[in-house]
Amino acid sequence: MDNGNENKKESKMIDLLINFDNEEDKKKLFSIMKVLKGEHVVAIKKKRAQRSTQQSKYYWGVVIAYLSEELGYTKEEVHQLMGRMFLKYVKSVPDGTEEVFVRSTTSLNSLEMTEYIESIRTFALSELGTYIPDPNEIIYEK
Repeated sequence: MDNGNENKKESKMIDLLINFDNEEDKKKLFSIMKVLKGEHVVAIKKKRAQRSTQQSKYYWGVVIAYLSEELGYTKEEVHQLMGRMFLKYVKSVPDGTEEVFVRSTTSLNSLEMTEYIESIRTFALSELGTYIPDPNEIIYEK
């Protein structure tokens, strides 16, 4: 048997949403675990809501818009700059070096998006002297 293909099959990850308040969900999890062979890593994390539509509107319509006007860049350019500043991470690659990547804001949950926006607001005030209002300080037109 080809070990390369076998390792690929074994490394396949399963994402499973389990509501631990639901007995049927728990049974589903245990039935999957019963058939597994060999060593596996099981990670359980609390499900968080993805960023909200309101957060997205505030991010693009207020945070990014204010900085775009202040810096003279397009909204997309400011979005990329802020991502590089606050959403970057480093990952080792097979040759032993490290590469820098930037998380997409679409991958952020609501808590992460709030923290990201607060980092930008703090930066804008401390480094640029630009105050970006909170969402509850904005008067939206109907």
